[in-house]
Amino acid sequence: MGLGDWIGSTLAFLGPTGLLVAMFFIFFVDAVVFPALPELFVVLFYFQLVDGWGWAPVAAGASLLALAVLGDVSGNASLYTVVRWFHRRGKVPKRLAHAMQRWTKFLVTSDERILLVNRVAPAVPFTGAFIAVCGWSVRKSLAYIAIGGAAKYAFLLVLVAGLGVAFSPDTARLVTVVAVIVLLAASIGAGQYRRRRLEAKTSP
Repeated sequence: MGLGDWIGSTLAFLGPTGLLVAMFFIFFVDAVVFPALPELFVVLFYFQLVDGWGWAPVAAGASLLALAVLGDVSGNASLYTVVRWFHRRGKVPKRLAHAMQRWTKFLVTSDERILLVNRVAPAVPFTGAFIAVCGWSVRKSLAYIAIGGAAKYAFLLVLVAGLGVAFSPDTARLVTVVAVIVLLAASIGAGQYRRRRLEAKTSP
């Protein structure tokens, strides 16, 4: 069984509508609960829409991009709302809040703009919580999250579409999945390197 057949057999039960709903919830969960490797799902879902159900590449890419950004913004807004409620009532431990605020002081920038940098080299997890605890502007923060996410995933989808033109379908899928895994590893590595450097600065 080729990669395309595996993708099709694995995701076919969702149908196009279910797949788009799943795209939203994957990004929502990634923002609120734990890393869900959304980049990989963007690629897999794109190929299923285009090759499995015959969607036009532009329609598939635009739909996935819209649901990805919507899920990401909704997840961060939801986490912000919950943490803000607890923080305003003094229910967030002071040591934790202080540690979060202190952490941002050692980043490239300590305000909302770090959310753009975070797309390339993640160093701020659960960004909705940081928005609430650090007192960042929620409008600016969500705008940066939307802009950064749109740019990142639009680039990824253009890359996927370009490889689909340059290679045979099965080769394009394989090359794209490998490229995404490498990009994810590089992004995580860059984030870990930044964290270690920052922790070295903050340690007494």
